[in-house]
Amino acid sequence: MDKFKALLLLLVWICLAPFSSAFASVWSSDSQWDESWENRYRQWVVQNWKDDIFMNPAKPIYYKFENDCADATYMMRLIFSYEHRLPFVVNNQQTPSQVISNNMGIWDNLPEPQRVRRFMDYVADMTSTKSLRQDTYPVALNDIKAGDVYVAPGVHSYQIVEVTETGIAEVMASTTPKTSRFLLRTPSFPFYVPEDKTFADGYRRFKQPQNIRQPASAQPGYSEEQFQLAADLKYDYVAFTDIISKKLGKRSERPDEKTTRLLLALCMYANDRSVYVYDALWHLQEIRKGGRQCMSAKEFDDYSTPGRDKRLGMFFSSIRHHLDRIGRFDPQSQPARWAKAVFSIDEPPAGEMKHLNDFCMVQMTLGEELYMSLRELRKNLEGGHLVSDPHAPLQYRWGIVKTPYAPTCPTY
Repeated sequence: MDKFKALLLLLVWICLAPFSSAFASVWSSDSQWDESWENRYRQWVVQNWKDDIFMNPAKPIYYKFENDCADATYMMRLIFSYEHRLPFVVNNQQTPSQVISNNMGIWDNLPEPQRVRRFMDYVADMTSTKSLRQDTYPVALNDIKAGDVYVAPGVHSYQIVEVTETGIAEVMASTTPKTSRFLLRTPSFPFYVPEDKTFADGYRRFKQPQNIRQPASAQPGYSEEQFQLAADLKYDYVAFTDIISKKLGKRSERPDEKTTRLLLALCMYANDRSVYVYDALWHLQEIRKGGRQCMSAKEFDDYSTPGRDKRLGMFFSSIRHHLDRIGRFDPQSQPARWAKAVFSIDEPPAGEMKHLNDFCMVQMTLGEELYMSLRELRKNLEGGHLVSDPHAPLQYRWGIVKTPYAPTCPTY
């Protein structure tokens, strides 16, 4: 179902609803959201929001549900609401005067399991990481809980599935393209730092249905703390997440635990760049099919990666500083050996590189088996070989070609 069909269904429902009382809602709501239900929701996420939620044939309503990152995030809230007979309401981005809710009667001729599945597909078609900024609100860092989300509008979103005893907000996520898949759980913070000037990104909580039309600032627990802190720390990921772990944790991380967490986050962040590179190359191919060779200034700004590449360099530097603070290298520590393979001046032995590559390889574009090691990425980045220009070929984007890229299109 595409967005046009979804919108058409909504318009039909709006037109016919006043003339019939026979419509069946997607499911009936027997309770209302309050803090008690929020706490039950958090416990449910820890216990039941698993990586196979859409791949388990024992749950036929959800089985093989096609999803991307935003879909999975919305479904976490929707599925709990359905299973516990609570209302599910989000804003309608296509028709801002309307909402999308489980009271819709579009599928009243179907049995409830099919209505729920159709509703899941409909919500997925009508929402995105951009709509999440309207359906959630930022919270204080010491208030982050399972069931909250991290949103980078237009880019990515994560579900926070557990807060560990060391104060790590572990995440689950899907990705693009939209398909049925196992979700990916990572024992690390989201690898973003809040930076949106309108406070639309960051660690956030779903609005309750009765408050869905209220601004973020009117929601219970609203806080802008994370944005000011991120700016004060100059968007340093390691420093920012260190503060969160101290606010949430019951004990401090051991050096190996922190090294593993940071390397995992670095791996995720580096691999996320492949999405940007792929999107740029795909968009460039599309406009050239239409006879235009170069992107406009706005397109160039949308698809280039100078800020992301700068933050990637900062990420490597922050991990290096963490390792310097630890001091002596422990040859018995696998995380320390991974880190040494990434940062050592001398070329690591082949066996050590294999261990590192088994831990993490960086995919250079979606849909192709093209990879590089974290060590090679670091060297290319430090050598100034990565190209952020979205017109550049793949080999230049990742610094495989060491000769300077000569643009044939305007840069902005």
